[in-house]
Amino acid sequence: MQWFNDRIYTPAVKWAINYRYGVLFGFVAIFILVTGMLTNGSVRTAFFPEIPGSVIQANMTMQNDASFGQTNKNLLTMEQAAIVADKQLMNKYAQQGSAINTIEVIGDSDLSGAIIIELDDSSPYALSEFASVWKNLVKTPEGVRKIDIRSGFGSGDNFKVELKAWNTETIRLAGQEIKAAISQVDGVSGVDDNFDSGQAQLRFTLTEQGLSLGLTTQGLSRQVLQAFGGEIVQRYQRGKDEVKVRIRYPENERQTVDDVMNANVRLANGQVVPLSIVATITSQYQQNDITRISGLPAVYVSARVDKEVISSNELVTQLQKTLIPSLESRHPGLSIHFAGEAEQQAETTGSMTRLFIMAMAAIYILLAIPLRSYVQPVIIMMAIPFGLVGAILGHWLNDMVLSILSFNGIIALSGVVVNDSLLLVSRFNELKKQKEKISDAIIEACTGRLRAVLLTSITTYIQIFAI
Repeated sequence: MQWFNDRIYTPAVKWAINYRYGVLFGFVAIFILVTGMLTNGSVRTAFFPEIPGSVIQANMTMQNDASFGQTNKNLLTMEQAAIVADKQLMNKYAQQGSAINTIEVIGDSDLSGAIIIELDDSSPYALSEFASVWKNLVKTPEGVRKIDIRSGFGSGDNFKVELKAWNTETIRLAGQEIKAAISQVDGVSGVDDNFDSGQAQLRFTLTEQGLSLGLTTQGLSRQVLQAFGGEIVQRYQRGKDEVKVRIRYPENERQTVDDVMNANVRLANGQVVPLSIVATITSQYQQNDITRISGLPAVYVSARVDKEVISSNELVTQLQKTLIPSLESRHPGLSIHFAGEAEQQAETTGSMTRLFIMAMAAIYILLAIPLRSYVQPVIIMMAIPFGLVGAILGHWLNDMVLSILSFNGIIALSGVVVNDSLLLVSRFNELKKQKEKISDAIIEACTGRLRAVLLTSITTYIQIFAI
């Protein structure tokens, strides 16, 4: 330590004092370059980090008109794909047998289901690797609206954008463009929306001939209901149960739309005529519900983002630079709001910024009182940004994502930096009364407190390293 102090550290301090303005500008330039790594993508940021889980879970949602049989078939297909994925990975690592411990297939409802897979502790491959291979094998089965395969903790989609406008067609078209755009981005999966087309229905409109024959809309609807839904013609008691006798078309004559077209209608005079003569039949969809936000019709597009490839805020930034300006120019009155993690990040960032400013103000006051100076606390706190430089470079060298946990560590680092700077300034205040030159006091303060600064930093590092 003494050799390092005498041969390396002391000459470096003297050189820095002699070329103090160049050193100052050099450090400022380094600070600008390193912080620029956050904006150019050299250091990736994901406000909420991906936390590894203990199982792989696949959630599947079917289209509204899908049957339970199709849902069950797709779940079984996904189960077989998981077994194939396990075999491929075991062959890749030259292992025998299977690394899958349990497979649980769950049918949540007629239109949704899930598969949960737990791997053995001795599995040669990671959960994320299995999830990636499984996802490539599954692709998009028939009738599936959304598939979400993940290996980390957390539920739901971490990307969401809300579109609002008075014109429902505007938000629908804009939503479809956003959905198509993010579907092409690597790392984005499980793209979903609430574009509810509604339930399919047939609309009957009486023709001129039907009106001339004396039919009414009410009478026509009643006859169609009787033919396909049935009419109760008798009720009788059988023990404790009431039995209803219902008359309608045979089952094989009420299965398809063609059966409706071929149905007959009875006129007031008893004559039977084809339904297609007295009414025109058109198919359409009736929307079940309309989502409104702040009184405006709204739709949303959501997706799950793989943070190992791209983070939610990176996807938001990409859309704001490319697609969003075009949508706003082509669709006047369209309001676009990024919800999900982007909204949570804005709220958390605002809260952390306020708390950080309050903490800096408290540190300044606590330093100004014992030092009896308004300038020296500022000099001490100027070391905090350069602590940020070290944190960013550490993430870059270790290929780590800067997250909210990193920001918490940076705040803690600020305390260590301030403590080390305070040691130097307090020693300088003692020596400047004894030395004729300020530079001599600075050099002796730096060399005399080197051991204390290093011990403080190293012990703090060892304490945090265990965490």
